[in-house]
Amino acid sequence: MNTNLSHGAPDDDFVARLRESAHAAVPESTLDLDGVLRSSRRKHTARRAGVSLASTLVLATAGAGVAGALPGIPGLWSSAPVEVTPLGTPEPMATVEVEPAPSPTDLPTPDPATELADLAPGVTSVAQPAAYRVDANTAVLDLGLPAGNGERYLAVVTLAKIDGRHSATDLEVLAGGDTALQNLRAGNLGGTLLWRGVTSDAMVLPSDGGPALVFGFSSGVTEGDQFLVFDDPRTDGAADAQGASASPGSGAGAEKGAPEAGASLRITPFDVLGDGSVWMRVLQVDRSTAEPRGFVYASKNTWSASWCRSTSPECAVIHDVAGKSVDTPQAAEPAPMVAELAPMLVDDPQANEVPAMETCVAQRTGTDWTAPAGLTGKAFWRAPQGVDGDVWRLCLIDMSEALQLAATGEVRPDGGVSPAPAPSEEPTQAPENEDPLGLGELLEGLFGG
Repeated sequence: MNTNLSHGAPDDDFVARLRESAHAAVPESTLDLDGVLRSSRRKHTARRAGVSLASTLVLATAGAGVAGALPGIPGLWSSAPVEVTPLGTPEPMATVEVEPAPSPTDLPTPDPATELADLAPGVTSVAQPAAYRVDANTAVLDLGLPAGNGERYLAVVTLAKIDGRHSATDLEVLAGGDTALQNLRAGNLGGTLLWRGVTSDAMVLPSDGGPALVFGFSSGVTEGDQFLVFDDPRTDGAADAQGASASPGSGAGAEKGAPEAGASLRITPFDVLGDGSVWMRVLQVDRSTAEPRGFVYASKNTWSASWCRSTSPECAVIHDVAGKSVDTPQAAEPAPMVAELAPMLVDDPQANEVPAMETCVAQRTGTDWTAPAGLTGKAFWRAPQGVDGDVWRLCLIDMSEALQLAATGEVRPDGGVSPAPAPSEEPTQAPENEDPLGLGELLEGLFGG
């Protein structure tokens, strides 16, 4: 989920944008993702055009968007029309003797190498993936992080030109080896599809309890500070019971210096294409001491917070490494802090954001902290004097999750908020000849087919 409060607009406009953005989240990944991918890749050109068009209507963020847009996140584009040109058939050329041209799929030559960075014990970031341009609208990334069973994480980014700049219109995260990478670079099927959809915050949880993969699109490296925030794992009948286990608490057995609940870690995104237009953050996190809770972005007078829990079926998937299958976690009750804040934000979120932060900071610090006079949401980009930055960032995420529940959840008589219903456990069927995105008629109308 992606939250960025823009202040100074009328309350009605604020609430309207809050609810519109919160309802814009694309549904969670289905269980038959490989079937969807098989069907979609058979019509390679139509798929790229269709996904680009669909993505101008819906941004698949894993979470709730609140008023405004995080600067630089691909997918949060303007209302200008998207121009997507399907790949055409080249004109016949006379036979001439020429030197063989270099392959367009190798960027650069020789093959690039993935660069990883250890940010803290148990936390590894992709500093720069090995990137391959398949065509004008597709890039394949070798993320270099182990996915279990001798495989590693790969990604396919679908692109479109928006207002003269590249934007991401689709994201596929897969597990595979060298053969899968070669197939993807050729524009074919490859690996096990784990996630599909443009997102600012999503998570892959290995069913054997291995490190979680946390990923999403982000703003550029020079546009502000970005942090990964940690919290206690949710284990109430969800993560542990589904195999994606973690051991919260003192972190016994974990390396010294590993992030603990409540900590936040400054991170650096990478430039997907090398032209400064599309940025991603991808990290692998050992959950033995704390669970990745979300990201916070902060720049002067601007901030945003996204969140994804291991118990969030909208943004998390469980990867059965041995069985090469994917499932979704069972939804859990909101955390106590989120459940307490959500009712405060139902009717007038902008007027109550400061009281909500007061409540959160006071409870998380065990104090009676009150906000300084004149504090507004516009100033939330930095912690007020006397408040620990880690605590402040965690409360920003608490409030962003509470805002999403306030906008889309069901408020109970006791003031609590129930989570959205869990998705059906019945697998989604994807017949061989069915358009998985339901865009057949749209494409026929646009391209005369």
